[in-house]
Amino acid sequence: MSPDRIPWRTIKGLAWAGMLLALYDYLSRLLGIPLFCPFAGDGCDIVQNSPYAVLVGIPLALVGVFGFGAYLVLAHLGRRSGPGSHWPLRGLLVLNLVEITCMAYFIYLELAVIHAICSLCMISAALNLGLTAAILRGFRTGR
Repeated sequence: MSPDRIPWRTIKGLAWAGMLLALYDYLSRLLGIPLFCPFAGDGCDIVQNSPYAVLVGIPLALVGVFGFGAYLVLAHLGRRSGPGSHWPLRGLLVLNLVEITCMAYFIYLELAVIHAICSLCMISAALNLGLTAAILRGFRTGR
């Protein structure tokens, strides 16, 4: 795979956007500041204050910061790796499959259990889908 043909900049850009969004969510929770929820009124705060927003004592927003951060690290390593190195892109794919699976479950919880939509969560899900497309494009164009 040629590092020049893989959309590393796109992956990094989407990862930065996701990490900043998750960091905003986490800091808002940490400081007790209501979230700006552009499309769902108070849905973001309802979701953020639900018991499902914490996993074994760790806020999911903080997990998101580290998840999107991992995309950044892998994309940086992939850009720096040689043409024969496939592991960064494969690592991105595995990370993305985990993230997409988790996002699908969280969207289910919002719709079926919490009965509130968090538009910031939906933006995060859209960023993850964008990452999926960029990673798959990397596999297609990098061969």
